[in-house]
Amino acid sequence: MKRITLSVLILTCCLGTLFAQNTPLPSHHKWEGFLEEAMLPLNLVIDTYNLDNHDTVIPCLYSPIQTNNGLFPSEWSYSNDTLCYYNKNIQARLSLTYNPTDSSFSGIFRQGTMRTYIKFTPCDTFTTFKRPQEPQPPYRFISREVVLQRKDKEGHNVVLTGTLTLPLSVNTQEKIKYPAVLLVSGSGQQNRDEEICNHKPFLVIADYFAQQGIAVLRYDDRGTGHSVGEVATATTLDFADDAEALFNYLRKQPNIDSKRVGILGHSEGGMIAPMIASRNHKVAFVIMMAGPGCSGGDILLQQNKALFKTQRVTDSLIDRRIQCMKDFFGAMDTLVPSNYFLPFTHIIATHTEGLTPEQIDTIGLHKKDAYNWAQQMQMPWMRTFIKLDPANYLPRVKCPILALNGSRDLQVLATPNLEAIQRLASHSAKLQIKQIPNLNHLFQHCNTGLTKEYIYIEETLAPEALQTMTDWILQQD
Repeated sequence: MKRITLSVLILTCCLGTLFAQNTPLPSHHKWEGFLEEAMLPLNLVIDTYNLDNHDTVIPCLYSPIQTNNGLFPSEWSYSNDTLCYYNKNIQARLSLTYNPTDSSFSGIFRQGTMRTYIKFTPCDTFTTFKRPQEPQPPYRFISREVVLQRKDKEGHNVVLTGTLTLPLSVNTQEKIKYPAVLLVSGSGQQNRDEEICNHKPFLVIADYFAQQGIAVLRYDDRGTGHSVGEVATATTLDFADDAEALFNYLRKQPNIDSKRVGILGHSEGGMIAPMIASRNHKVAFVIMMAGPGCSGGDILLQQNKALFKTQRVTDSLIDRRIQCMKDFFGAMDTLVPSNYFLPFTHIIATHTEGLTPEQIDTIGLHKKDAYNWAQQMQMPWMRTFIKLDPANYLPRVKCPILALNGSRDLQVLATPNLEAIQRLASHSAKLQIKQIPNLNHLFQHCNTGLTKEYIYIEETLAPEALQTMTDWILQQD
């Protein structure tokens, strides 16, 4: 559920202009790092660059999955084993300490409201990212662009663009009709491929389904790619309306069997799919890929607990973090504009009383972070998501449901959520629940399930998950 972690940063090039070097820079010139909160690898290079017709040794950042251009500093300094870097274009700052023992740099990365630890380790060559499942031209499907214009409940103009994929064998003049699926992405604004960490899972699904005779409509979320719409005040409810409009559109397209059109949602999309089906009985089937069975607030608590357990944090410290978050949720509706962050300062102080600075750092409950927590709790999306409860719509879904989770999913935990779905949708005679071993939130085979693994795994989507979904769709009447 990608809105739970911070969105991937958009990094651009900035030519360095102001430099200060009081001590010699380390002789090794390549380091690899990873921004866990943004799921983004960063490379650090200290090398000779020609700037303003002068050869200058300078530190430069590279974001390998976003651009080949160097992110040169606007200002930088190196003194007493401390490297300070600032890029004005992206408002990013780094304060790194060099450790001669292992030749690493470690310290703090800041951009916007993000403040996170990062470590750069020395390397001879940078990691390359292979994606063997990603389809390449000539494609094994037919596709065409889709554009749908609508107004949302607040009267804002929304333009949704996407790609309708049809089996390669289709002849638009023929009367043959195919089952079809609308793909709904997870939280955060995603493009039609649900692109994350250099993976394109929705493109892989569309390619696989087309080869099995299943049409697919995937789309850019409002405010992303070629889609337009209000995002700042939008909530899951608005995204559900967008998806339902596209579902209704898909049912009317040529070569589509209107009685065999379903919705596949991943993560937050797995909440949206049954939400639509509970009120729109034209939905033929629902697939929930890591879809929540518990409320949004419980999802966040489960996720935090699991992540800290994976990092071997003690139960007592985890309990402090969880109780603090529960109090944040409780304070959410009592905030006033004049001092909205002050209650969060008090809550943090209460739950960190008696803890050492190291313990506070371990569970990320610094008083100075109260402002950021308060900002998140004021976001319309977050306020809505925390209160959303599948118990309000899953029991009303009449169509077949397939709910899948990976056993190592640390963002929407498999056991509590699948058990809740089983309980809430037990009325459905065509409910199928499946937990697939060793898969993470993106349905990749993994070692730990941590988000930092996503980009380094070559597999985009486990074949057994693709096969399970395909077989199940083709079994539906």
